[in-house]
Amino acid sequence: MREPRRDHYIAPTTGHDSERILDVAIESLGTVRGLEWVGDAGATLHLLVSLTAEAERRLPRAVADARDQDYSWAQIADLLGVTRASAWQRYAGRSAQHRTPLDPD
Repeated sequence: MREPRRDHYIAPTTGHDSERILDVAIESLGTVRGLEWVGDAGATLHLLVSLTAEAERRLPRAVADARDQDYSWAQIADLLGVTRASAWQRYAGRSAQHRTPLDPD
């Protein structure tokens, strides 16, 4: 059985725009932390992993906010680049309105 057509949401992508923003973020974080990081692979790795960890930490709240704004699990899954079931299993029950995991849409 085919899933009914839904609005298209932009799946995660990479490219020159996101690469440029990430370069600026790495440079800014290195400056804030007082690291002499330019050309130091270890410092660059530390900064990149720090930014990745912060983004991962914020994902549950962003998903909960999307649910609170009535995004469906299918729409959220599209935005995350995962299946609907995967998004629901990982993030269900974390909305500010305290939706139960039994509310999968």
